[in-house]
Amino acid sequence: MKKKNSAFNRTFTALVFLFLYAPILLLIVFSFNAGESNVVWSGFSLHWYRELFSDRLIMRSVYTTLLVSVIATIISTFAGTFAAIGFYSLRRRQRNTLNTINNIPMMNADIVTGVAMCLFFVAFFGLWSEFAVWVNSIQTVFQLPERLTLGFGTLLIAHIAFNIPYVILSVSPKLRQMDKNLVDAAMDLGCTWMQAFWKVILPEIKPGIVSGALTAFTMSVDDFIISYFTAGSSSSTLAMTIYGMTKKRVTPEINAISTLLFVTVLLLLVITNIREARQEQLAERRRKLPTATAAEAARYSRKHTFDGPIPKIAGGLAATALIAAAVLVAGRNAGKPVVNVCSWGEYIDESLIEQFEQETGITVNYQTAESNEALYSLLKSGAGDYDVVVPSDYMISQLIEEDMLEELDYSNIPNFSLIDERFKNLPYDPENKYTVPYTWGTVGIIYNAAVVEDPITSWNVMFNDDYAGNVLMFRNSRDAMATALLYLGYSINTTDEAQLREAQQLLVNAKRRGVYQAFVMDEIFGKMEGGNAVIGSYYAGDYLSMADNQADGVDLAFTVPEEGSNWFVDAMCVLKDAPHKEEAEAWINFIASTEANLANMDYIWYASPNREALEQYPAYYEELYEEPLDPEVYEIMAASQETLDRCEMYVVLPYETRALYNKLWTELGI
Repeated sequence: MKKKNSAFNRTFTALVFLFLYAPILLLIVFSFNAGESNVVWSGFSLHWYRELFSDRLIMRSVYTTLLVSVIATIISTFAGTFAAIGFYSLRRRQRNTLNTINNIPMMNADIVTGVAMCLFFVAFFGLWSEFAVWVNSIQTVFQLPERLTLGFGTLLIAHIAFNIPYVILSVSPKLRQMDKNLVDAAMDLGCTWMQAFWKVILPEIKPGIVSGALTAFTMSVDDFIISYFTAGSSSSTLAMTIYGMTKKRVTPEINAISTLLFVTVLLLLVITNIREARQEQLAERRRKLPTATAAEAARYSRKHTFDGPIPKIAGGLAATALIAAAVLVAGRNAGKPVVNVCSWGEYIDESLIEQFEQETGITVNYQTAESNEALYSLLKSGAGDYDVVVPSDYMISQLIEEDMLEELDYSNIPNFSLIDERFKNLPYDPENKYTVPYTWGTVGIIYNAAVVEDPITSWNVMFNDDYAGNVLMFRNSRDAMATALLYLGYSINTTDEAQLREAQQLLVNAKRRGVYQAFVMDEIFGKMEGGNAVIGSYYAGDYLSMADNQADGVDLAFTVPEEGSNWFVDAMCVLKDAPHKEEAEAWINFIASTEANLANMDYIWYASPNREALEQYPAYYEELYEEPLDPEVYEIMAASQETLDRCEMYVVLPYETRALYNKLWTELGI
């Protein structure tokens, strides 16, 4: 009977571990895959690790993550240890109250903590600006900076704040386990309080300090949500960069990053467990030596633990080196010109960023947003202190209406002359004061022709039950409502409440019947490329990227439905009071060049508003790939005037209509 139970226990334990670690093992295995697939093995290769270490954006985020984590761990460990000692010295009722308060940040949702910190920093910066102006107006000896922004400093403060409770939680039990009479005995024998702290308290609580430090470091490396709200535009952690990468497709490069993170955490756990095992062995041997003198026990302890002068000196030098490196790097980067850019996921050939930095010496901090609405919320909250943003037409109008954009000095942007006249003086910027067009294209339906029998020509497939559970709908209100309005025969710019409610009800009914597999944005890439969905509405340029990476057995096609669609222009703008306006205009001028537009068209498959680039791209493609560009591909990328005549461009809606959109979208429950 015991053997049966033992076999069952082993089997059950093996299944549990398989359930927990099989996804991680799969991730590790495919990080060494020679191909791009996360399903099909193409042979062993270190290609994705080489790609990882040559990716400047990833390496910069790794550097930021490690720097923040190390500094935050050192400071929070120091502060948390002394806070725990302070708690320990209080009466039980006071100590219990403070411990309860200390537990609140750990139990609180990260989203609440992140938003709260963001609002706190934004409010503080507002007060600081008023204070700095007042101080600078009455004296000129010390000119205080009039503008503070979210960045490395706020990110570091946030990490220190959420790490301290974990250190206190780790150190407090060790203090409670310590004999209270030890400190009194040491002081009776002539020790000062500080000597008693170093020779008595610290050795007793050292395991708790180490555990707290390791926990703080792990939490700091792993954090995404709080960092997202407090990093601003100039800093990006590894978690934020990975999130930006997963907005379109998950490549083995992400597997490589995740593997390295997993191995790092695993090594930390192994080191911690080895250390704890040695401490337990030491304690056990001490118990077996009841007649040993204190001196002998001390010598034995120094011989068999990590104590002693050499480890202490090494640790001190390592900490000093880390702090010195942080100060030197901060000082080195402080005077460098920078430009903070926010665009969409995988919406630029990243080699252009490196080229711009080499040519101008200006560092580019590049981050992404999920949608126009997400970008707007970020800007309004104060968490997105960018210089250059790349919103779509209707959102540009709204930003102009709310006085959130700065007029451009076109003398600093001579490449604006290369923009085709049909992309100038458009409704969102009729006088061409604020924008330089970046890309343009159409919205349509993407479908798997290997599954769909007849070519799709109408928006009705987005609302009927023919492919229920295999349809992907936009996860932003303007585009989702537009598909319904077009199917019903209404304008995508209607302000009629009855028409908008009818469109919303169409979406509600389809959702209730299970038509939609999901409401998505860039997650559509993986789903459509892998054949995990049949139909989805999205942008023409992104369809071409998907078709270029589709799995075997998937045959993606694209159509602009007969009812019409939306054609859009995304444009580069400079935000009001941007701290780096000259650098921002230099960036815009560089991206507007013919060379940059050709590289971008080839990478992101969106049409360029640069007339030279648009004309030269077929020849550029043929020279680059030694084969002609498919005319059908070029027609999808740069839609003909006949197609555009069936489409509408979004315009900014009145405030009341935008409020109605928000209400209807909330009721839809996305």
